[in-house]
Amino acid sequence: VNLQHVQWRAPEFLLALPQGQLSSRQLALDYFALSPFFDKQSSNAQLRMQMLFSRAPADSWDEEGQLARFTGIEYAVARLESDPPDLWIVHKRRRSSPSETRVLAAYHILNGNVYLAPTVYHILSERLLTATHALATAFTALTDLKPRWTPQRQYAWDIKPPPAGVGPQPDAQDPPGPEEEQERPGETFNPLLFRALQTIATKTE
Repeated sequence: VNLQHVQWRAPEFLLALPQGQLSSRQLALDYFALSPFFDKQSSNAQLRMQMLFSRAPADSWDEEGQLARFTGIEYAVARLESDPPDLWIVHKRRRSSPSETRVLAAYHILNGNVYLAPTVYHILSERLLTATHALATAFTALTDLKPRWTPQRQYAWDIKPPPAGVGPQPDAQDPPGPEEEQERPGETFNPLLFRALQTIATKTE
C-alpha cells in the first residue's frame, strides 16, 4: 500500500492529553503506534505486548533501551536539540545488532498530523514526471500545428502578416534632428586644471 499521500490524525487521543499536545517522546511514540504507518510485527509491538502482561508499572519501562534486545524493524523518536510539542520525527529502523541500526524511513508528526516523509527518489521521480508531461504536451501542440507535406512546397509554414494595429506604432513626436539640437555651452575656465597642465608642460620642456 502506497502511504505517500496519507495523512492520519486522532483527535480523540489529542483531546485526552493536557493542552491537547504531545508533550513527551513517549507520548509521541504512543500516538504514532495508533497510525496506519506502524508495523504490527515490529519490535515495538512485541515489546508493548510484553509490557501489557508485566506487573511493572508502565512508567518504569524504557522502550528505546529495551529495543536493543531485539533485531528487525523498530520505531524510535529522533533526538533533536529541542523537543517541541508541535513537531516530532519518528524513524523506522532495522536493527541488526544491539549497537547497529539503519534508518529505512522517516515520519513527521506535525500538530498532531502524521505524514510519511518523502524520499529523494520520490521527489526526483515526481519532478521528472512533471517535466516529461510538460514536454509531451508541448510536442503534441506542435504536432497538431504541423503543416501538411506537399510535393511543391514540402513542409512550409504559412506565416501570415500581423493584423493592422498590432505592429509597432510610430512615436507621436519624432526625436529632434541635428539642426534642432541646441549648441553645447562652452566649458567654464578652471584655474586648477590650467595650472596643472602648465606645470606638466614646464617639466616636459
